[in-house]
Amino acid sequence: MTVDFVDELENKVDKLINSFQKIKVEIQEKESKIGDLERENGKLINELNSYKAESAKKHEQFENASEKIKSLIERLETVE
Repeated sequence: MTVDFVDELENKVDKLINSFQKIKVEIQEKESKIGDLERENGKLINELNSYKAESAKKHEQFENASEKIKSLIERLETVE
């Protein structure tokens, strides 16, 4: 009876160790995936910031052109 109990215990411990090792591998894979996603997120944030800066520059150029056009229209309206 004692030998059977020890054998059963050994089998359970082996199963636990195997499960633990599988979980450890899964965790490493998930951590690697998280790292990949964090790097991709950083690239996308940089790209978004670049687009925002470009958009702000274009908006400023548009505003400047709009002001010049308004000024030209006002000058034309004063000509009689």
